[in-house]
Formats: sequence, structure tokens, C-alpha cells
Amino acid sequence: MSSPLNPPSAPNPAGDAGVLPEFSHSNLQDAPSPLEEEDIDVMTMSRETAMKIVMRAVLSLANSAGDVPATPPLSRPGTPLGKENARGHRRVPSRPATPIPSDRQRTTKTELEQAEAHHDEPTITHDIGHGAEPESVQRANMARKFFSKSVPKFGLDDYFNRIQTYCPFSTGVWLAAGSYILRLCIVNKSVPLTHRTMHRLVLACLAIAMKTLEDHRWPQKRLAGVGGVDEVALSRLELCVAYLLDFELQIYTPEKLRDLTQSLKRAGHAATMASKLPPSFDLKLPFNPRFRAS
Repeated sequence: MSSPLNPPSAPNPAGDAGVLPEFSHSNLQDAPSPLEEEDIDVMTMSRETAMKIVMRAVLSLANSAGDVPATPPLSRPGTPLGKENARGHRRVPSRPATPIPSDRQRTTKTELEQAEAHHDEPTITHDIGHGAEPESVQRANMARKFFSKSVPKFGLDDYFNRIQTYCPFSTGVWLAAGSYILRLCIVNKSVPLTHRTMHRLVLACLAIAMKTLEDHRWPQKRLAGVGGVDEVALSRLELCVAYLLDFELQIYTPEKLRDLTQSLKRAGHAATMASKLPPSFDLKLPFNPRFRAS
């Protein structure tokens, strides 16, 4: 009789330093263009192609929506929840932070424009039954969290490249974040997708997708700093996304993720066709003497 195979060694979670392989430095503009719908394969798609699908769809939808004003605050909380209360529930990382290459340690500070809603504005009320605010009021309060007072000064493609440079995400996280935006802004119409909301929407949906789908999680402080918001604001944006999606965040099969990605692309294409040409557009035909009037 042959000797039995030696079993594998026991796992050692304490020895896992959380080191990830080095990510490529491919720029979003140099990434392969998204394929046709029938050729989409979420299992082999590159991260940069997934980024380009989401970026093009979000930008097309924002261009077609125009500037939608934020809903005025409908109520004020009796006891504001400030930063001093939020610090009582700090997230403890389950594994050490992933080391970053030396050339990425020095980063330039980026901040989104000031939020339309204040920190002390209500998001979700905890009253149940008599005295509770209507669901529509709560959802309107949550939607206000995504509005900036003015359009950020840097474009969405630069924002995507910044996030992927300092907090790289997988293909699945980018596509899942795009599916959350599709449900929030197109299917459920919970948050208007405009140039004043798209940056915070992308950042919050990426954070939720990372925590839902991935084992590795970037520290909250680092992700907030890369995205240009503070930790409290990012946590509240994530909470709003989860509530507005009824906590239906998991995508269990590649087929479902592929269908959602196709729907996002269709929505982006439809928005492109529906968008009006800017007033600065002036079509001038080249002069041809053969067609000069006699």
C-alpha cells in the first residue's frame, strides 16, 4: 500500500501580513475600450476596462441630467450626532494595512467641494411607529448627503485614476459599484446623478462594494483621504447607500454581475443619445469651391 499523502500545514492567520501584489500603472485613457454587450466577460475583464465602463456610463448620465438642485432639509434632529459620538465605534482592522510602494507614499491632498448637507442633518431616524418620519422624508434626507455645493474642479477620469492609484480595486468591485449606481439613480431614482453628486456616489459605492465582496479592505482613513472627504462623511455616505439599496448588496453569480453591467452600459448609451449638444457647439462645413453658388 502506498503511504498516505501528507496533509497541508495548518493555516496561520497571524502570519498573513496582508501584502498584495504590485498593481499595474495602466492609465484609464490607455485601457482597452469596453467590448460589445454580447462579448462582456466579467471573469476575465481587466480592472481598467471595468473602470472605463463605469466612468463612461456615469458621465453620460450626469451630462443628460443637467444640474438638479438638492432637496432642502425637511427636518432637524433633536440631538445632533457629532464626531465625538462617532469616535466611540472605531473600526479595528482585522489585518495589518497593506504596504504601499515608496513612490506612492507621498500623495497630494485632494478634497471634494463642500457638501450641501451638514453633518448634523438627519439621515435615518430610529423612531418606530407613531412619531417616525415618513420613509420618503428619510430617503430625501439621505439623498442630500451626496450633493456638493458646487461641481468639483477635477474631472471624473482624474478621480478614477487617483482612486485606483492609491486604493486599487478589483474588477468585481468596480462593476459592483456601477451596479449600485444604476439601482440608486436609474432604477430606484433615489439620488439624482449629476456633476454635483457623481464623485460622492462613486466613492461611497466603491467603499460598500469593497466591504461586501472583498476580503482585503483599505483602511477607512486612507480611502476617505484619497476620495477627498473626512472619515465621518464617508461612513455616513456608506450608510445612506446601504439603506437606499435596502441592504441588498451581494451579487452572487457572474451572470448577475454581467447582466447589471450590460444594463449600465445601455443606460449610458441611452443617456448619450438623449443629451443635447452644448451651446458652444458650432458645426462648420469645409469650404468647397465646386459647390459655390453661381
